[in-house]
Amino acid sequence: MIDKQFVRPLLILLLAVLIILVVFPFIPEWDNDIFPIKRMNLIAQLLGRDSLAVADSVALEVAQQRTTAKELEPLESFWAKLGEHKKGKRGQLRIAYFGDSIIEGDLVSGTLRKELQALYGGQGVGLVGITSIVNRFRKTIVHSFSPNWQSNSFMTKSSGPLGILGHTYIPQSFQVQERTIIPEAEATEDSLGNVDTTAVAEPQKVKERVPYGGPAWVEYAGTSFAGGARTFSQIRLFYSKAPEETQITVIYDGETRAQHTLIPSDELQVLNLSPARPVRKIRLEFPSHKPVHVYGLSFDQPTGIYVDNISIRGFSGMYFNRIPSNLLDAFARHLKYDLVILQYGENVSNPKTTNYDFYRKGMIKSVEHIKASMPGVPILIISAHDRSVKTASGYQTSPDIPILVHAQSRVAEETGSAFWNLFSEMGGLNSMADWVNASPALASKDYTHFTIRGAAKVGEMLLKAISNQPEELRR
Repeated sequence: MIDKQFVRPLLILLLAVLIILVVFPFIPEWDNDIFPIKRMNLIAQLLGRDSLAVADSVALEVAQQRTTAKELEPLESFWAKLGEHKKGKRGQLRIAYFGDSIIEGDLVSGTLRKELQALYGGQGVGLVGITSIVNRFRKTIVHSFSPNWQSNSFMTKSSGPLGILGHTYIPQSFQVQERTIIPEAEATEDSLGNVDTTAVAEPQKVKERVPYGGPAWVEYAGTSFAGGARTFSQIRLFYSKAPEETQITVIYDGETRAQHTLIPSDELQVLNLSPARPVRKIRLEFPSHKPVHVYGLSFDQPTGIYVDNISIRGFSGMYFNRIPSNLLDAFARHLKYDLVILQYGENVSNPKTTNYDFYRKGMIKSVEHIKASMPGVPILIISAHDRSVKTASGYQTSPDIPILVHAQSRVAEETGSAFWNLFSEMGGLNSMADWVNASPALASKDYTHFTIRGAAKVGEMLLKAISNQPEELRR
């Protein structure tokens, strides 16, 4: 006799699974800031149709094409400004270079800055944040800071507004430390009365607040490393929301001290900290009990060309609206950008993804948000580069990369932006393995990130693209 109490739940479960398999592929994608939904084709995945062998033929063809002159046409206004500077026009040109971990530590952008400043003048690294997870790795400026800063970014859950660096830094009276708790052994007794104390729970890591005595400080020093500067001459601090009577101390070269009272305002404020003569080091001290919103400092000169490295590890490039329009407008007025570069994509890459419409829509929103604050400023979208995954026959291009590159080319086309196909320029399909195996290596063994030499090579390739040099020089 059939047990109905067993069969009925089983049938309900099988029916539910069937509904999921059939219905999920038809659920429309919905891109939003809170809970984006991607289309899921579970049947295709179960049948193995999303394996490495599957690739969109149209996307593959687009991704393999070298960058065309037409794709770079939106840069013509920037090329014109370069031409004016080449003829001796004085003034400042500025590039905002946004990206993820591929450019952190001033990789790629440092080479671009070095070469452009050699051609058009300028001394300084541009915008720099207050804290950084790669400050010891970056060579174009010497950067250190106290541990009592709260850092909000695109990658944190805080809903607060962010500055143009994608961060907001706030002094606090404590620091967050991580501590490992090792549980005590628990004694157990078996049926014979034997005591066993070998069973110990796994150690646990906990974060706790520890009071920090003293101000929240940040210090920068010059360097002779190419792409940096030995001294600082024009220095500006960007901040907002300073509480009443907030005073900061500025120390130049460890000797000269100056006190500045910050303006209490919700609007972006710019404090000129330029010394009477160039200095090699500057230190800023903020009272830890005054939660002013600090966005960073700029190190530059009134003339020459500057490239701001704006990198956030793990960021996809979507949701730029976390930088409020009024704040982005204000930064644009003060910094007067002549070109914006966006290099994202690797952080959404997944070998199982066969449709990047959600990403295309999200990036279009980001580009339009930037364009609204910087009307007329050309935007250059750099495609995802080749990334390899391990297969039975070795490392091969992740099958979603061509689809992602195709989506990014559509973002450029639909927003009137320039497009530079880094995937094809570095060699196209399966080229990452060649970069990893080069001697010296141009990419790391994770088959995703460039080495310092590889990043420098990308920077040199990019220089030729944005400098409008003849095609034969781009090879």
